[in-house]
Amino acid sequence: MMIRSQFLIDQAIITRNILQVTLPLHRLRVSAIRPILPETPTRFAIIAGDVTAPSSSLGDLAMFSALMQSLRAQNPDSIFTIIGERRHTIVVPGVGETPVVPAWAGKTGTLAFDKLIRQHHALFVMGADILDGKYGAALVQRIAAYCNHSVLLGIPATMLGFSFNRHPRIPAVHALSRLHPKVAINIRDQPSLERFTRIVGVPARLCADSAFLMPPATAPLPEPEAWIAAMRHEGRTPVGINLSAHALAPAIAQVGLDRLIDCLAEQFRHAGEQNRLAFMLLPHDLKSQSGDVPMLQALKEALQQKGFTHVRYTLIDQPDKIKRLTRFLDLVITGRMHLVIASLGSGTPALSITYQDKFEGLYQHFDLSLEHTITPMQCLSDELLRKINDAFMHRHDNRARILSRLPRVNALASRNLAIST
Repeated sequence: MMIRSQFLIDQAIITRNILQVTLPLHRLRVSAIRPILPETPTRFAIIAGDVTAPSSSLGDLAMFSALMQSLRAQNPDSIFTIIGERRHTIVVPGVGETPVVPAWAGKTGTLAFDKLIRQHHALFVMGADILDGKYGAALVQRIAAYCNHSVLLGIPATMLGFSFNRHPRIPAVHALSRLHPKVAINIRDQPSLERFTRIVGVPARLCADSAFLMPPATAPLPEPEAWIAAMRHEGRTPVGINLSAHALAPAIAQVGLDRLIDCLAEQFRHAGEQNRLAFMLLPHDLKSQSGDVPMLQALKEALQQKGFTHVRYTLIDQPDKIKRLTRFLDLVITGRMHLVIASLGSGTPALSITYQDKFEGLYQHFDLSLEHTITPMQCLSDELLRKINDAFMHRHDNRARILSRLPRVNALASRNLAIST
């Protein structure tokens, strides 16, 4: 019964997209003249990873920043428009204020997209982890239709490097398998590339996440950097910690949030005392449902109640500043993919809380052992303490390994910028 119900839901998603997006775009292509593009593209449209709130995730901001700064380095006259659900402006690090234009929901959004894309010279999609349908199969259906419409108008469309899990949604596979051959598809790791080509059956190319191209902030962050320096002066090693409800969902479902926080605090306390650590708690997603802020605030309180006072909660709302800060840390513990990318991009090793098949390929890029990853359920036991101790013991070797492979990873990330004509 459940399989039948899911089948009907999937078919409804596909049918609605045909009626609201695919057919209206087809009629617009038939009835309107194709735009004439300049030899050098300067106007770029970008589909946000989260069309409802493009700037609320620091990971998304990092990808915006990396892409826009890289394109502007190639051509200083580059102009950007972000496609979302409502009209507003966001501030992108290294770029400044960038307009968000509604061209998404319903048939109205479809018509708005056609008008918008005809005024631009290329389309980019923030792939990240949304294109397997995990966060909505209808989202992928619309993205694919927009990309096909763009290239059929003669406007290049590029899907920036994304991961692809083992169990993609059926409507997502349906849409991706029907992408026009001229749509450039970038996959950000080898396991995802293998899954994508096997399941979807469409050619794609290996790259690395575009966020690797984001430069760190150049201006010092006085208070957090002073705290790190003070901890080192006391003989303590600074380690970054990030918690999110997203990565730790299975553990929360198993024991509840309060029990999880208490368990984590106990393991972090032991690790901190055994290795003379100091913990900097770093949110990396500011949306209320992400859980980063309340979970880290609760962790700080729990650690202090257990007598461990070498802990600082640090709220930073710009990804380039976080990337700058990670280089002063010896290790980062997180389930946030783009916090790991910021850390590795700074040469700092990470202990990653794994979910959704996302981290294996990232570690492959740097030839790092998956021993330095941990599942959400393992965080409920003293396996977390063992993993922290092991990652801390190998931090210098891993830093050297990361730095030696970083130039190649950055070169792979630069593949995202190639615009097919």
